[in-house]
Amino acid sequence: MRTPPPPPLRIGEEYRGGGARAAPACARVLPVRRRWFYRSSGSALPGPAGRFALKPSLHQTERKDSPGPFPLRISLSMALCSPASTSSKPRTAPFPARLIPGSPYSVLVLQEGFSEELCDGSTRADGTVSLVLGPQLTLVDTGGPWSRERLLAGLAEQGVSPRDVRHVVCTHGHSDHVGNLNLFPEALLVVGTDVSRPDGRYLPTDLRRGLPYPLHAGHLEVLPTPGHTGNDVSLLVRGTSLGDVLVAGDLFEREGDEGEWQPLSEDPARQAGSRARALGVADLIVPGHGGPFQVFREGVGSRGEGLGGLYSPSQELQSCSASPNKNGDQEDEGFGN
Repeated sequence: MRTPPPPPLRIGEEYRGGGARAAPACARVLPVRRRWFYRSSGSALPGPAGRFALKPSLHQTERKDSPGPFPLRISLSMALCSPASTSSKPRTAPFPARLIPGSPYSVLVLQEGFSEELCDGSTRADGTVSLVLGPQLTLVDTGGPWSRERLLAGLAEQGVSPRDVRHVVCTHGHSDHVGNLNLFPEALLVVGTDVSRPDGRYLPTDLRRGLPYPLHAGHLEVLPTPGHTGNDVSLLVRGTSLGDVLVAGDLFEREGDEGEWQPLSEDPARQAGSRARALGVADLIVPGHGGPFQVFREGVGSRGEGLGGLYSPSQELQSCSASPNKNGDQEDEGFGN
C-alpha cells in the first residue's frame, strides 16, 4: 500500500524528508528558488538578479517511493545507476583551482555558482557553469538569464563563441541552470533526460531507464542522477590528470552541504542514493552552487594525493584558449557518440 504524502507545509515550517515535521523556523523555508518542488495556488516568483520571492500556500509534491529501475549491465560510469554502496563515506576536500587539466579533455569552471539567503526572505542564486575543453567542446549548465553577459565574457576569455560549442548539457530545468540555453543554437542539447538536435529533432535515449548517454564514447557520458528533480543528470569526464570528474549540477549544492540539500530536494531518499553512488565513482566533483572538490575513498588514493592531497593552484594554466578543439563540424554520427 502506497504511503500518502505528508500534509501541506505552512510558511515557517521545514520539510526534512520522509514525512518528518519541524518546529516553525522561517529561516529554513527559504530555498524557494526551487519552485518546482511545490505545487498549489502559491508559488515562488522569480525576480531580477536571481532573486526569488515567497508566496504562501506551498505544498510539498508527492514523493516517489521507488528509486527507479537500475541497469542490468554494469560499468564504471553505470555504478551511478546501481544501488548505493554501504561502505564508509569518502572524505572530501575543496579543490583550489578552476582548471582540471587532462587529455583529451580538461574541465574549466567558467563560473562558480552560489546561493545566499537574504534578510527579506528571498534567495539570490546562480548555477555553476563549466566548460569541457577538448575534441568536442561541451558546456555544462548555462547559468541564469541575469548572468548572460558574464557567461559570454567568460567564453570570450577562452577564445570561444557560442557557435563553437558542440554540446550543451543542462543538469536540470531550473532557471539558474538553463537561463541562457538560447545562446547555443548549433549545439546538441541535453536538458535533463531530453536530448535534441539543432534542427529540433529529439533523440531516443535510455536516460529515463537509468542508463548513460555517451557524447564521446570512452570520454564524455551523461549519467542519470535523479533526486533533486526526477530528471537530473550529470556529465562524467574521464581521464583528467586527477581522474574522473563528475560535473554534477545540484546533486551537490557545494562541498560539505549536508543538511542544506535536503530541503531543496524533490526526492531526498533518491538523491541520497545518487550522491552516494557519485562519491563512489568520481575523483573530483563540480557541484551546482560552489567550487569543485576532490573525493578521497578509503584504500583508494586520489590522483591528487601525489600533489600533497590537493592540486596546486600554481599548476593552473594561464589560459586554456590554446588547447580546445572547437570542432564546429557537426555530422550526424557525431551526436551521441
